[in-house]
Amino acid sequence: MKGRHTTTGHQDPPHRTVEEAREMTIRAPYRTIAAMGGALLVMLLPGPEAAAAGEDTVQDTVQEPVLQGEEITGGSNPGDAVALSSGTQYLDEFTTGTLHYRIPREVAHSTLHVGITTLGQSGDGDQVRVEMGTWEGDLCASDTISSSASGFLDHLRTTHVAAGPPLDGGADGTCGSSEEIVLTIELNADPEDAVSVGQPLEILVYEEPRPVRLGELPPPDEGFDHDWRDIGRDVSGALEIEPGRSFGMAPELEPGSTYEVTIRPGETQIFRVPVDWGERLQAEAFFPEPDEHLADRLAGMGSVSLAVTNPLRALVDHDSGTLSTSSATQSRVSPGPVRWFNREFNYNMLAGDHYLVVTADEHDASDSLSLFYRLTLDTFGEAGDGAPAYPDDYEGAWPTFSGGEVTADGPGTGALTRISALGDSTAVVAVLAVVGLLLIGSGSIVLVRVIRDPRPLPDGAGPAPWQGPAPQGPTPQGQQVYGAGPYGQPPSSPSRYGQRPYDQRPPAGGAAPEQPSWGRGPEQH
Repeated sequence: MKGRHTTTGHQDPPHRTVEEAREMTIRAPYRTIAAMGGALLVMLLPGPEAAAAGEDTVQDTVQEPVLQGEEITGGSNPGDAVALSSGTQYLDEFTTGTLHYRIPREVAHSTLHVGITTLGQSGDGDQVRVEMGTWEGDLCASDTISSSASGFLDHLRTTHVAAGPPLDGGADGTCGSSEEIVLTIELNADPEDAVSVGQPLEILVYEEPRPVRLGELPPPDEGFDHDWRDIGRDVSGALEIEPGRSFGMAPELEPGSTYEVTIRPGETQIFRVPVDWGERLQAEAFFPEPDEHLADRLAGMGSVSLAVTNPLRALVDHDSGTLSTSSATQSRVSPGPVRWFNREFNYNMLAGDHYLVVTADEHDASDSLSLFYRLTLDTFGEAGDGAPAYPDDYEGAWPTFSGGEVTADGPGTGALTRISALGDSTAVVAVLAVVGLLLIGSGSIVLVRVIRDPRPLPDGAGPAPWQGPAPQGPTPQGQQVYGAGPYGQPPSSPSRYGQRPYDQRPPAGGAAPEQPSWGRGPEQH
């Protein structure tokens, strides 16, 4: 072709060195990435005025409840059951299948307690089935959590199940002697219609040693309707406090005190109160009579609720009702004293941190409507009265839980949710995450271009020492093997607690139930 020819020689080299050429090759993508990152920051970061307004918006936004714990993924079959340890708080997600866990028993004849907390659902939501059993297939405890929870309105759902020796001190049975207890959690819903899939699930595990001298412990408190004792309201000395959005974030309240709090429709507020053996907690949420303007805005407002839970978050007592537009409104809780044998009838059976949960129904004006109330609480009874005597170093032990560093905020615990927990600004963290991924990708591209650049080098440069064919070989293939566990399908659910009334327990050495069965059961919940 005219104007072109081929020669074995070479043309004059370009006026740049090999190092300069390579440097330009490497720097060019980083300039592009820097420009892209800067553009994303400019688009997503608010200006000074917007940032200030954003801070107010965050403070005024309705705060929904969140769950916390050490992240785990339950096994999809018994052979993959995940080990859980006592004193730990875990965070998992619902799936369309059954989640399997195993809890090794570290103390002989102990009782293994499990607390389950999920987000509430309005309308026809998903039921949650919780079971504790043995590898031999014995059912120790079960409960079915309904789609809604009246104690927390539709904000939270909780339950507490346990597996241990019989309460009468008889033979352990398999539930009290097995080296491991199997825990399963599943949704009672059509997989195609289940709305809980991907939502967070909080799991607490507490191993309680078997007390000595059970016969010396006080009988269960069967007076469910306790007389209210006047605790007053210290209006002039009321304290301000920031409510918690989760059980792990709950601030501690001082018995005998009054606190001034503001809640918005749709919010859940959680507070912590230490309650010892033998003590009885009382609390009141008092909403003053609204003025004319507030009364008009309360039209169509739903209920407010005050609830108290035990240390494993199980509901002990609650009171709810609609706010009056013409007078003051108060909600009160007054569970009985904490006693070990209460576990025959209710969840008020463990000393430790109890929780007051205040919830308010949603409203059309949730973002702009604030409801002021005073929260007053006190405890009665002698601390330590009727406390069980645990062996060795377990004297006076209270349930405590670690592992609440990760927070599930919203319907799931996706990657962006976990990243955003590292900073105050989700937008900033998102930009940094995107830029980081782009930098990693561009770095790989640059490395490949430097290694495999097909362009000839100028004379005198010599071959690059890293050039040449890469060694080829087969890529090893991994194989994951899942074992099949012997845990079979348990029999049908037992009665509410599976125990005889306290005054009808058989004497020592007599016939005793094979194992206790705790959990209120579907017919009771």
